[in-house]
Amino acid sequence: MKKWLSLLFVVAGMLVLSSGMAHAAKAETPTPKLILDGMELEPQVPPFLLNSTVMVPVRIATENLGYKVDYDNSKKQVTVSNGKKKLVMTVDKPTAYLDGTPMQMTKPPLIKSNFTLIPLRFLGESLGVQVFWDNQIKSVFMYSPSTPDPGSESGGKPTDPSDGGLIGVVDPSEGSGGSGEETSPGTVVPPAVTGNLNEIYYDPGTESVVLKYDGLIVPRDFKLDNPKRIVIDVPNGRYAPEFVPAVDFSLTNEGYIPVEGHEALRSIRYSMFGTDTKAPRFVLDLNQAWDYELSNDPGAGTLTIALKRPPEDKSLYTVVLDAGHGGTDPGAISISKKAEKDFNLAVVLKVKAILEGEERIKLILTREDDTYPTLTDRYTLANSVQADIFVSVHANSHTSPNTNGTETYYTREDSKAFAQLMHSLFAPATGLKDNGFRKHSVNLAVTTKTTMPAILLEAGYLSSSIDEPKLWTEELQNRVAQAIATGIKMQLNLQ
Repeated sequence: MKKWLSLLFVVAGMLVLSSGMAHAAKAETPTPKLILDGMELEPQVPPFLLNSTVMVPVRIATENLGYKVDYDNSKKQVTVSNGKKKLVMTVDKPTAYLDGTPMQMTKPPLIKSNFTLIPLRFLGESLGVQVFWDNQIKSVFMYSPSTPDPGSESGGKPTDPSDGGLIGVVDPSEGSGGSGEETSPGTVVPPAVTGNLNEIYYDPGTESVVLKYDGLIVPRDFKLDNPKRIVIDVPNGRYAPEFVPAVDFSLTNEGYIPVEGHEALRSIRYSMFGTDTKAPRFVLDLNQAWDYELSNDPGAGTLTIALKRPPEDKSLYTVVLDAGHGGTDPGAISISKKAEKDFNLAVVLKVKAILEGEERIKLILTREDDTYPTLTDRYTLANSVQADIFVSVHANSHTSPNTNGTETYYTREDSKAFAQLMHSLFAPATGLKDNGFRKHSVNLAVTTKTTMPAILLEAGYLSSSIDEPKLWTEELQNRVAQAIATGIKMQLNLQ
């Protein structure tokens, strides 16, 4: 009997031990956290490891950095932009385009629970964000370009493992010996408080929201939709005990200031944002889209959000489409003895068919058949109708049969942004080698003497055995025409 009791205790002990081991194993794989400038974000899909690559949800990561994120479901294409940078990525494709320049990703974007995730490393490389992976607590730390290094006197960046702080690596695959495992303990370093917030109020005289403070603050501002609002986060600030209007956050979630007499601003709300690490957040509730200008004067201790009436939308835009060459000027002759002028016209007519239904676009073609307007005729026409943009379509040729690929050209600096935007759509649409967008070394009449943003597109090389057969296909021409039409609408803020 004693033997059976002993055996029973052994079995019970093994069950308890195995249960504890299972619980420990589960505890060793916590859900990763995503922490931006000391504040924990709450994505619906958390970061996760994919073969030692940290994947993060692109929308919550970039929108909290002030970027706008758009997703084209038909193309499975994600566009991240902030007016200065434009990043275009396609689900399951490792090549992304930053301002038209191709960049390779360690892992292509993927869809998880209807959210797009991208490699953490690529987020840092493309948008200039400092990104760190704390392998001990399985957390992603991001520091925006404008945020002070938290490791300096003004803040708290992940430190070297010898300091006992966060592990300063952007990807677990870059850990010791490439094993993806780090042995130093990880700790969350809360951001240092550098400024006290004393008062917030609306000044109807200047149509501004004014935040008074002392010390130093580094605000983060961005817009949100549905409903429309302006958000100001203060990661390194705190509410002073005498903050006005006073609010007790132990009793309520937020303070509230109603605003009367402004066309767009309805109210101002203020609260603490974040979970483990909280920071002040101010929200300006709007009843319509409205521009603003943020100015920070540390000397006066004043942060001002000046509301600016948005410019009225232009009701009608004039677009000049130019099919290069024509008539007595065949342009380049392809390997199969076809004339470039025919390719150019075919694409332009397809663009016309796509945009004809756009009520706010007035299309003007320099030619619609096999005629030859001179270069002077083309730019003079565009200038005389005061066109908003000018697009000239071409195919290229070179003495070397090995030269191939897609290019976009501009001449004047006021055309550069349009060239970047168009190339980010145009080059992927051809499916050919991407040679980038560039300033033409020799002045092109149609991009030099026009008075509006003007670009010249070279779809591919008719002298290339790789490019030429594809250029004459309906499939490529349709894709290119759609990309050009989309680029035009995006340039005019119609999409």
